[in-house]
Amino acid sequence: MSVTSLHHVGFVVPRMGPALDRWRGEGAEVIVEPIDDPIQRVTVALLNVDGTVPVELVAPIDPNDSPVSGRLRRGGGLDHFCYSVPDVASELDAEVAGGAMLVCPPVFAVAFKRRIGFVQRRSGLVVEFISDDEVAP
Repeated sequence: MSVTSLHHVGFVVPRMGPALDRWRGEGAEVIVEPIDDPIQRVTVALLNVDGTVPVELVAPIDPNDSPVSGRLRRGGGLDHFCYSVPDVASELDAEVAGGAMLVCPPVFAVAFKRRIGFVQRRSGLVVEFISDDEVAP
């Protein structure tokens, strides 16, 4: 694995507005304001929590048609770890070769202007990989 760093931890919420207010009330600082990602069918915001851990809040644009709908039915909350890597496709291939299930092939992430992709490991852990460098849509 060629992980450069932990980019963020994903946290699924039912609605962005109330969740963002709650996290700000607990001292979180917004790094990336909420933005809709029509490719992923979610709204995301990136927060700095306690000065150390970047947390991505993820809310469905349409609760009936979103990749996080199932997670919300189980209560929402901690969803995934996201690691920065030089090459998203290579990391996904290596994970799949090691037994992980491909959840999302490389796509453009509107909020970060980078390529992302997801796998679910045998342990159940969902891992997102994000490119080190920005890319064009």
